[in-house]
Amino acid sequence: MWELDRVHRVDAIEGLKNVPDDSVDLLLTDPPYAIASKDRTTIRRGKPMSTLRAWGGWDVFHPFDYDLLILQLITQAYRVLKPGGALYLFTSRENNGYFVRRALGRGFVYRNHLVMIKTSPLPSLSRSNWRSAFEICMYLTKGKPRVFNFLSQKELVNAFSYPIRHRSTDHPTEKPLALFERIVRVSSNEGDLVVDPFMGSGTTAVAAKRHGRRFLGFELNPEYVAMATNRLRLETGRSPCDRSIESRARRLGPRGAFRGTVGPGPRGRDHLGRIGDVSGRAGPRRPGPGDRADAGAPARP
Repeated sequence: MWELDRVHRVDAIEGLKNVPDDSVDLLLTDPPYAIASKDRTTIRRGKPMSTLRAWGGWDVFHPFDYDLLILQLITQAYRVLKPGGALYLFTSRENNGYFVRRALGRGFVYRNHLVMIKTSPLPSLSRSNWRSAFEICMYLTKGKPRVFNFLSQKELVNAFSYPIRHRSTDHPTEKPLALFERIVRVSSNEGDLVVDPFMGSGTTAVAAKRHGRRFLGFELNPEYVAMATNRLRLETGRSPCDRSIESRARRLGPRGAFRGTVGPGPRGRDHLGRIGDVSGRAGPRRPGPGDRADAGAPARP
């Protein structure tokens, strides 16, 4: 059974398949954008380089495979969310409208979009297009929202500004923790379950822990599992690591698990049945805010 308050090293879709129906209060995730390319340029650690080199092979997909991945994610999200549960899903700008329409066809209710505005966007190296300075996240619910905590008029504006160079980890596309904390506070209550199937650097998990929510995360890339685990250890003082990564570490604090007959999905195999390369393509997660932006290419956090 999936143990709560841990990041499990497993493929996102396979992990979700083993989550019980109607058991999740909030699903907040930032999957790959499928825009990495040797022909697009960004800046990483102060140096210009291709987005493929900067982000890694996990953001490279055939268009058919990518559509399948996100559509499976939407289907599984609808199944595992409780009635009234919320889905916050980041995608590239060029794909967002398509996936919103597909989500509505699956049964979700469109609520709004959140916009992340980069106050310090990367320069346009090619000077052939507008500088990329924002990313978008769709907000959908499974029917009428069960929880929506209206914090204040100021905090509930759907545009969030942040400097992209302020990060907690070395993950190339880490999202701002403050934004994820706000989403967690608005669309869940204390004790609720927050799930992120593309956990990446652990931003969703940290936001959930800070505000008294349970969390469940999936991440196939072992480097990012270790990154998220270490971040959570520093944040909470205990290790919610995947046993395969932390088998020899002393476990601290109580452990929680689903009560039911679900079991963990297969490890090392992705949603299309492929095995291997877990250090790159096989870890479909674009976790957090990113340097993903080039003047001439569609922005990606």
